Amino acid sequence: MSADVDQRAAALAPEPEDPLPKPRDQASRLGVLVVGAGDMGVRHAQHWQAVGAHVVAVVDPELDRAEAAAARFGAEAGTAPEPFLADPAVDVVSVCTPTYLHAGYSVRALDAGKHVLCEKPAALTLRDALAMRDAAERSGKALRIGFMRRFDPAYRTLMAYAERAGRPLLAQATITAGVRPKRLMHDALANGGPIIDMCCHVFNLWDAMFGGEPSTVSARGYTFSDDKPEVAGIAQRALDSALIMLEYEGGSVGQIQVSWGLPAGIEPVERHTYVGPAGLVTVDWNRHITLRDASGVTRWRTQGIDPWRAEIEQFSRELTEGAPREVPDIADGIAALRVSLAVLEAIRERRVTVPAEVADLESLPAEDSDNQEVHA
Repeated sequence: MSADVDQRAAALAPEPEDPLPKPRDQASRLGVLVVGAGDMGVRHAQHWQAVGAHVVAVVDPELDRAEAAAARFGAEAGTAPEPFLADPAVDVVSVCTPTYLHAGYSVRALDAGKHVLCEKPAALTLRDALAMRDAAERSGKALRIGFMRRFDPAYRTLMAYAERAGRPLLAQATITAGVRPKRLMHDALANGGPIIDMCCHVFNLWDAMFGGEPSTVSARGYTFSDDKPEVAGIAQRALDSALIMLEYEGGSVGQIQVSWGLPAGIEPVERHTYVGPAGLVTVDWNRHITLRDASGVTRWRTQGIDPWRAEIEQFSRELTEGAPREVPDIADGIAALRVSLAVLEAIRERRVTVPAEVADLESLPAEDSDNQEVHA
């Protein structure tokens, strides 16, 4: 038996949205401040405008970048958010900066009485993530973290297929790419490398799939890019490659093989497998998902929905219509960050760690070992 699309899983996936929803009247439109004029900031501004919000301003420390982005949306431009945080026309702040800046901008926005959509990961340190949580509680405003994969149809399809495969699950994810074009992704003090910046997506997925964060973590880490000239100027390079094992209550086990240390230009690849007592799920994220079980082979193909657009549309509805909360909050961000830090601690100390007990790592010092492990 074979089917192109499993109807039960498809029913769980979000329906395609109209290209442009009907705009709200001018008085009820959300006003948005976008912090960061890079690719992600422009993406956020584009989607906020598409769902009927008014992009009030785009700010970036480089005024030329801010002005170029703002001009696309008929918005104001600036180098700092403060003048716009004082503007009652601004309801929401999209924080689209390097990770180490997330907390500062988010806390200032929340303290100014604005809602915040902050890109993932929440922060580099638990101290910063907890400060964000505290500011949200103080202000009573919404703080959401941009785990946009929750809004990719592949997410809900995978969750449905994995449920049919049974429990316990043996989960495996391979994520590989060449040295990233955005060099800050390799900076331990800026974006933190793939264990923080990329694996958070998998940690967030598996927390939902397995009913909570892992009970134990073990890992080995490497810097495959040590000899790559593209990252030679980064003083404190993050680990760019690792093999990670996560054990969950109930017996499920996850393994992640990740590297951003391959030669520049190599196409990024992400593949998952899930083996359970009732079936096998294979994933070519986010294009194809296949379930093989007693009923035969069931295949799903991407529906071409932009998950950033769907996430921003949902957050807009939560703020303006009281829609049920679906956009992940700071608790999700803290949970993923705890696992990332537990992985880094397991690598540094060469021992099994417990995410629930993890503390901040100020740095991950280099040490001599086989294959140049631990050079962050």
